[in-house]
Amino acid sequence: MTLPLEFGPTFDAIVDSLGDAYRDEDRDVEGVRYFRDRIMDAWLINEQVRALALAPEVLETLAYLFGRRPLPFQTLNFRYGTQQRLHSDASHFNSDPVGFVAAVWVALEDITEDNGPVVYYPGSHRLEEISAGQVGTHRAAQTSEAIERSLAASGIAPRHGLLRRGQAMIWVGDLIHGGAPVLAPEATRHSQATHYFFEGCRYWVPKSSTADDVTWRHPRWIA
Repeated sequence: MTLPLEFGPTFDAIVDSLGDAYRDEDRDVEGVRYFRDRIMDAWLINEQVRALALAPEVLETLAYLFGRRPLPFQTLNFRYGTQQRLHSDASHFNSDPVGFVAAVWVALEDITEDNGPVVYYPGSHRLEEISAGQVGTHRAAQTSEAIERSLAASGIAPRHGLLRRGQAMIWVGDLIHGGAPVLAPEATRHSQATHYFFEGCRYWVPKSSTADDVTWRHPRWIA
């Protein structure tokens, strides 16, 4: 679903304040990870990023949709389209009970076909064979090719997240998504994604878990 937000000055402040923070080489400084096209957990150093992750409209909407209090734990700020392969967030981090993972992706500028929108498959979170599944079920080994085969068999058609500046797109953790091709190579795609767990769950890492050995996660909450 999409959600309109009234944070215009915050959007501009995020883009302006992070403009010089992106680097050509990857680096990790005091918990903030810097990449050429994104910055992970900029909320630790940027009050505007933190404010957007805690936007009341977002928290209230998530609480209504999931029936539990949302707990933000990670931000990703993007300068360019990712062109990322198909995946689900829940293959990287998941909850027990299952299903309490969400992402909120906010457009800090207009997202068009030119600058590489998110590509997503509506309803793909209900496909058990490509779901991160229950605790103790190791699903993270699913390759992008296997995901594509499952999606083709399901008949689900992809859609692109063409958002206007100030719109937010919300998806559940098992939704299959990636990055569409960037058609204008120098075009920016300023946006912020925040990941949320929910109160009353345990949290785990499917990529490093097996049926006999679950890696539990102890998030650092955004507050």
